[in-house]
Amino acid sequence: MQLTKKYYLTTPIYYTNGLPHIGHTYSTIVCDAIRRYKRMLGYDVILTTGTDEHGINVERSAQKAGIPESEFVAKMAAEWKALWDELGLQGDEFIRTTEVRHARTVQWLFKLCRENGYIYPGHYTGQYCIYDNAYVDVKPGEPCPECGRPTETVTEDNYFFKLSAFQNVLLDFYKKNPDFIQPEARRNEVVAQPDVAPAAESK
Repeated sequence: MQLTKKYYLTTPIYYTNGLPHIGHTYSTIVCDAIRRYKRMLGYDVILTTGTDEHGINVERSAQKAGIPESEFVAKMAAEWKALWDELGLQGDEFIRTTEVRHARTVQWLFKLCRENGYIYPGHYTGQYCIYDNAYVDVKPGEPCPECGRPTETVTEDNYFFKLSAFQNVLLDFYKKNPDFIQPEARRNEVVAQPDVAPAAESK
């Protein structure tokens, strides 16, 4: 007996510092179209979407609105979900990063990685673009090379994933399976470019 082929895809998990715009809608419609097409072909498809309810922009938006952050993100998540429902976009899972089920899963994965030596404490200082939610390779005072807006110097204690432990295995896999990352330009970025975030310094 032939097993049903499984197919999983996800939209971005959207930040709740603002309402959806046409870019968010476009990426969700594309994923929904893929989901429907794959199901027509007989795949067992799961599409995940949802909201990222953590981050400096979310915090600042809640402060600007003058309401507690928990109340703000709950209101925004409902707005996002209502829009997808109105457009008939049929995500199978709508995940909020403040949900207990999400927190428990993250805690389980973090514990597993830490027990196997793949998580380590460190700190870093770098230039952060709050508009693109990304660290950028510029000097203090210089604008973001992507959007041209001001960057902020961020110093933070954090935990880091030891990706270097898997570097050779992954590079070998990508070489043997060149179609695994598509399009080709994105595969080239993964293979050739280092992370733009500053390197962590172990304590």
